[in-house]
Amino acid sequence: MALKPLGSMSDEAVKLQQQLREKNTNFVDNIDMSDLRKSIDDECKLASELAIKQFPCKISYLNIDGVKTMQILPKNVIKGRQILYIFGGGFTTGSPFNDLVISAQIANYTKSTVFCPYYRLAPENPFPAALDDVFKVAKQLWSISNNPPLLMGESAGATLALSLTHLLKKHRLNMPARMGLLSPASDFYTEGDSFIFNENRDPILTLENVTAVSSIYAGNTKLDNPLLSPIFGSFDKTYPKTLMTSGTQDLFLSSCIRLAKIMREAEVDVELRVWEGMWHVFEYYQEIPESTQSLKEISSFFEEAF
Repeated sequence: MALKPLGSMSDEAVKLQQQLREKNTNFVDNIDMSDLRKSIDDECKLASELAIKQFPCKISYLNIDGVKTMQILPKNVIKGRQILYIFGGGFTTGSPFNDLVISAQIANYTKSTVFCPYYRLAPENPFPAALDDVFKVAKQLWSISNNPPLLMGESAGATLALSLTHLLKKHRLNMPARMGLLSPASDFYTEGDSFIFNENRDPILTLENVTAVSSIYAGNTKLDNPLLSPIFGSFDKTYPKTLMTSGTQDLFLSSCIRLAKIMREAEVDVELRVWEGMWHVFEYYQEIPESTQSLKEISSFFEEAF
């Protein structure tokens, strides 16, 4: 019997990946998103409820400058520790509640209060509605704290986190000390090797769906607008120290590699960790050890800033 290569995928991840590939990928309907959103919410409900039990926290809701915002307060919270977390879902689906499988863990591991805005979704609210909502929440949080909250997002939420840093620079607001990005979609042109070699390998994303949601969210905006495709922004050494994750089967791997290169060239302190065999935002699946390990590494990265 051949030995398993050191550092390869866990048995749990291999099994889950096969299960995900056997599921039908829901195609995005740019006319009526209600059924897709409901099916995703239903799928996520049990996992989110379980996350609250496994990582005890109090969930409450705030109105921050007109934007509904979830507040996650872990039992072991340390006063003054705050994180602004932005959920993913292709700008068209998702919610802070659906992302509790990630955000509740981060809150507990870092002993931080986590704020998660319910930004508006496309196609009803195309660009820049989501970013406008995130910026409203950020401005309020920044105004009441001497040290801005740390910043984190997954997928579309990671894209919005990056775009937010460009807005902070534009408005001469302080940058957060750290930023954690899970597989950001930083370039709406979807260019790079991984969009070819990881098509039909990433069990979560297809190029067809990515192209569809990109068009729905972008509307008539030029794709090289840095607030839409943040890879085109003017990075510099004032940007947050950044930890980014992806996987060898992530459709967005090339975008992450290119983004990390551009940020390094602009003197941003950035590290990209690419996980063997992992797919787009594998951290969402808490049943695999790679997810737990990655989120604990990000939490340690954040803890160094407090």
